[in-house]
Amino acid sequence: MFLGDMGAEVVKLEVRDGGDSLRRLASLWGYRFLLDHERNTFTEDLLRNKRSITVDLNQPEGRDIVHRLVERADVFVTNFRPAAARKQQLDYETLSALNPRLVYARGTAYGERGPDTDKAGLEMMGQAHGGLMLGSAKVGNEPVYPTIGLNDRLGAIGLAFGILGALLARDRTGTGQLVRTSLLGWTLSLQAVAISCAANTGQDPRPLDRRDQHDPLYNVYELKDGTWIALGMIVHGQKDWPVLCRALGLERLVDDSRFATHADRDAHHRELIILLDQAFAKLTWPEWEGLVREHEMISCRVNALTDLSSDEQILANQYLTRLPHPELGEFWYVPTPVDFSETPVSIRSAAPHVGQHTDEVLAELGFSSGQIGDLRRREVV
Repeated sequence: MFLGDMGAEVVKLEVRDGGDSLRRLASLWGYRFLLDHERNTFTEDLLRNKRSITVDLNQPEGRDIVHRLVERADVFVTNFRPAAARKQQLDYETLSALNPRLVYARGTAYGERGPDTDKAGLEMMGQAHGGLMLGSAKVGNEPVYPTIGLNDRLGAIGLAFGILGALLARDRTGTGQLVRTSLLGWTLSLQAVAISCAANTGQDPRPLDRRDQHDPLYNVYELKDGTWIALGMIVHGQKDWPVLCRALGLERLVDDSRFATHADRDAHHRELIILLDQAFAKLTWPEWEGLVREHEMISCRVNALTDLSSDEQILANQYLTRLPHPELGEFWYVPTPVDFSETPVSIRSAAPHVGQHTDEVLAELGFSSGQIGDLRRREVV
């Protein structure tokens, strides 16, 4: 999907009976994703800018179709486990022999080595095995599932990153290569700061109750109108403290011995958080936003997911955008947030229905209408 947004021509291979199983995902964690016209929010996002063909990989003619696609492709992407790819003759050795310039990209759950190499895994497994679920939970609390699809998205970014590097290398060397990454690997990469601390010091960095945040200048606070704000006044060290005090009308605290230095504020963090809570409770969001701009402070509103489609900054940058849809009228998309000056990312087509482009793609591969009809009769496509 990321590469499609950047202009790649993407052909999605789907099974004949129903296509990608995500198309039928009705709900998860109590939230429903189904839309009209046999569409859902998962696949409208993930399958945009793609063409769909259906192929039975258990039949030799089906595998031959994929091989003919590979012969002219730049990239082959799969999340098959290594053993499954070999069984279907879609492994790197087979496909690279057909096209030495091919970039073969494989994303797995747990990585290419170790006891779990061929173990099945989904998005939540990367978060669980990689420490993110407990790392997101306060000590003593149950594991936390931060948000739906986080690890899948992260793993896909990592795979796209690898593909682009391999394509650049191919331009210089003339040959393709095997690119491999995993959900587990990118879960660790996402948490590198915390994991580095844990691995090298034996500490277990976990979220704290906001009242126990040892630097009150890096915390969340609730305003009078119920808005929560995030405060990030630690970048310039000691210079941030008097700025915040002036903005909140707390000048008396600037030289208070309890809060004069970072170490002092750490030692008396609970007292200071109570005082800051009281000050913030007197302000509305418009008032605080004005003070942030006036004093050039680091702070923003804590948005709910339902706030994002009306957020002026998000809409101005088209990080979320509403576009025409052939069946749904309009649809909110989350575009790839990279701004190219000469080759801008774009959403050019909605998600295809299962096998919508099978005949079209087969014709491009040189199959006649009679041959395509025969493949359909024999349920190869």
